[in-house]
Amino acid sequence: MNKMEDQKNQNQPIPFKKTSSWKKVLGKKWAFPAIYIGTAAIILAFVMWYQGSVMNTVSHLTDVKDDVAVTTPETPAVEPQGEEAVPVAGSVQPLAWPVGKGVQYDLGMSFYDEQAPKDNQQKALVKYSNSFFPHTGIDLKSTDGKSFDVVAALAGKVIKVENDPLVGKLVEVEHADKLVTVYQSLENAVVSPGDQVTQGQVIGSAGRNEYEKDAGVHLHFEVRVDNKPVNPEQYLIQDDTDTKNQ
Repeated sequence: MNKMEDQKNQNQPIPFKKTSSWKKVLGKKWAFPAIYIGTAAIILAFVMWYQGSVMNTVSHLTDVKDDVAVTTPETPAVEPQGEEAVPVAGSVQPLAWPVGKGVQYDLGMSFYDEQAPKDNQQKALVKYSNSFFPHTGIDLKSTDGKSFDVVAALAGKVIKVENDPLVGKLVEVEHADKLVTVYQSLENAVVSPGDQVTQGQVIGSAGRNEYEKDAGVHLHFEVRVDNKPVNPEQYLIQDDTDTKNQ
């Protein structure tokens, strides 16, 4: 009986215990630190690659100039110094004298011209508060010393109407070519900002102001181009001699 059991046991396969290679590796002390370092290196490499790809894309977009707007700021062009940005008087429609029809008037203080002789410059200085200031326009006053109608020198759009404590009530009219005509020392104004006026249309009447108190009732008329005062006489019609007294 025992002999038969021994033969039976000999015929049965002996179980084989196979040890996993991963378990052997993980059983080492250095396994987990090595895995952590390797994973971190892979993640870092991916981040570096992604950032480099983004930077290359941005660089490409900023450098492309064909059919694509360049995002790099450009240096603005600098205008030559010493040259006035004003149109030639001949390129602008002549201005009418800003005085109502039939009014006899005189030309008072003239425009302060830096190129004029010193005697003329001294006559074009306004004395105010014990100081002298260059006159930035021309003064017109009636021969009888009374108020008179002030008219638009050129068709345009009224951009300002206000009462200034020094120069009195004023009106500004905007025209083409960055040209603006200014009417100061008004007794009243009959236009409002936004109004479209025609050449010769009445916009107010002459009066007095504090800045040129000695001038009495008069119109202070200015011409500005690109916000710079210029001599109005180079823009005004020169053959209007019937009612103007020199």
